[in-house]
Amino acid sequence: MADELSKDQLKPEHPDRKTGYERILTDPAPPWFVEIYPGGEGTGFFRKLERHSILFHQRDAARLVVSFDNIGNANDLSFAREPWGWKFFRDEGWSHMGVFARSKAWYRDPEIIDYFQAKAREGLFERFDQVVFAGASMGGFGALTFSALAPGAVVIAFNPQSTLDERLVPWETRYRFGKVQDWDLPLGDAADCIRTARKVYVFYDPFFEPDRRHVHRLQGANVVPLKTWFSNHFAAPMLRKIDALKPVMQQAMAGTLEPQAFYRMMRARRRLPIYMRGIEAVGEDRHPKLVGAARQRFRALRRQAVAGGAS
Repeated sequence: MADELSKDQLKPEHPDRKTGYERILTDPAPPWFVEIYPGGEGTGFFRKLERHSILFHQRDAARLVVSFDNIGNANDLSFAREPWGWKFFRDEGWSHMGVFARSKAWYRDPEIIDYFQAKAREGLFERFDQVVFAGASMGGFGALTFSALAPGAVVIAFNPQSTLDERLVPWETRYRFGKVQDWDLPLGDAADCIRTARKVYVFYDPFFEPDRRHVHRLQGANVVPLKTWFSNHFAAPMLRKIDALKPVMQQAMAGTLEPQAFYRMMRARRRLPIYMRGIEAVGEDRHPKLVGAARQRFRALRRQAVAGGAS
C-alpha cells in the first residue's frame, strides 16, 4: 500500500535512538505482555493514556495492589519496562494495577485522575477484600493521594512527598517540573487524602530534612511512620540490601507490620557502608567523637560478618 512506511522510513533521525517500532523488533517482550497477550494464560488489560498508562492483571479475586511509578521511571522508553514492583506482586499472587508515568508531573493530570475516579465509581476497588496502594517518592505521593478513592485501603509509601503545592510546602525546593503542575486538581494533598485509609505505612529517614517534613504533615491514628535512619531518600534500596524489603512488604500489604518487628529487621543496616556514610554526613562536623565510635562499631560488625561468612 502506498501509505505504508518502509523500515528505512521508520529509522530514527538520530541513529542511536530507537523508534517504538525498532524497540519492539529488537527488545525482548516484557513478562507482563507475555501474560496478557492474546495467547497468554493471564487475564487483564493495558490502557494507554496521553501521559500515563495502566496495566491490570486479574489474579487473586480478593486482593488488589495499585502501584505508581517513581520519577526515575518516567523517561524509560524500553519495551521491557514494567510497573513498579510488578515481579514481586506477581510472585505474591495479588491482582495488580500498575500505573506507568510518562512524565515527572506527580500525577497532576486530569486524564489519570478522571480514570481512577471512574474506576472507583464503577466499583473496581469494592470487588476486593484487600486493596493496597504502593509506591516510592513520586509514586509514594500517588499511593497516598489516590488511596482516597478506596476507603479502607492500606498504603505503603517510601520517601513520599505529601504535596508539591508551594502554598502548603514553601520549603520544598526539589522537583521543579512537578511544582509547576496544576495543584488545584483533586487528590493534591496527601495530608487530606489519607484520612479514610485503614493503615498508612510511611518509610523515611528522619535525618533527611525534606522527607521528614513531608512525613510530619501526615497525621492520624492510621499513620505508621517507620524510620530508616541514614538511608537519605533511598529507604527501599536500604531495605533490599539487608534482605528486609520482601518481608516488610508482605507484612505491610497484609496490614500486620508492627514497628517493633520492623526495627528488629532494621538492625542489619548497621553493617551497610551506606549507613556509615549517612552517619558521617550528618554528624562528622557536630559530633566527631560519636561518629568515631560509630565507625569503630561498624568496622567490628563488618569483621564479624566476614568471619561468619568464612566459617
